[in-house]
Amino acid sequence: MYRLCGVAAGAAWTALLAGAVQAALLAGTALAAPAERPRADNIAHRGGSGGAPENTIAACARARAAGADLCEFDVQQTKDQQLVLIHDETLARTTDAEQVFPGRAPWQVADFTLAEIRRLDAGSWFSPRFGNEGVPTLRQALELLGAGGAGLLLEIKHSPRSPGIDRRVAAELQDNRALWQGRRLSLQAFDWQAMRLLHRMVPGVPILLLGTSGARLPADTGYASALVLPHAGLTERQVRGAHGRGLRVYAGTTDRPRVLRRLVSYGVDGIMTDRPARLRGILAR
Repeated sequence: MYRLCGVAAGAAWTALLAGAVQAALLAGTALAAPAERPRADNIAHRGGSGGAPENTIAACARARAAGADLCEFDVQQTKDQQLVLIHDETLARTTDAEQVFPGRAPWQVADFTLAEIRRLDAGSWFSPRFGNEGVPTLRQALELLGAGGAGLLLEIKHSPRSPGIDRRVAAELQDNRALWQGRRLSLQAFDWQAMRLLHRMVPGVPILLLGTSGARLPADTGYASALVLPHAGLTERQVRGAHGRGLRVYAGTTDRPRVLRRLVSYGVDGIMTDRPARLRGILAR
């Protein structure tokens, strides 16, 4: 894949980072946590996959009605370099691609054009009542945002099969600035170096860094607004350390009430969940 940093460079960068958001975050713990803790963002993981087929417009609409502040979507690139919302690199799990295109195994997203993908049913696997749901485009998600829907947190899925995806995401956002200007829109990815360069292309869009509890922060995180860390192993001390460096902390992904309450008590700035209605109830209390 074309990546702004390249696959090998990205792997080297990840190796360089491996070892501790822990040590770097703990270095900031001497700084006081914010005096007031605003309510954590309720982030619908994959658009809210607990109540509707993941990464669909229907999922995000239902999640918004259930109290979600943001819908998290995964962005991938088609064969003809269009941007669609789907998590897996293959179409098999969440569409009827095997039936519609039986001779096209392993049904990689990057091997199909947008016109072909639009023929697929992306909802019936979840429930027959979602039979009209298709694989949405990034443009559709931006239109939903522009119409007053939930905010968007877009995860760019970097793959060797998707050359130039960062540039195309940036171009799509620039071409549709009127749809998201003044609304809540953020980008995230595991490839931190690519995100640094993407920030230069669309400087008005907040950048979130996906990591692990053992990832070490580079010295310069000025291009980033937040860290997204797994809930397992996350401590209040780490959250305070990140806040001390001027970074928000988003935790993911869990639906368990006990874990949700623990994360809220830590003062995280957002939580990803498949069931935003459950998190809404906890935040209300």
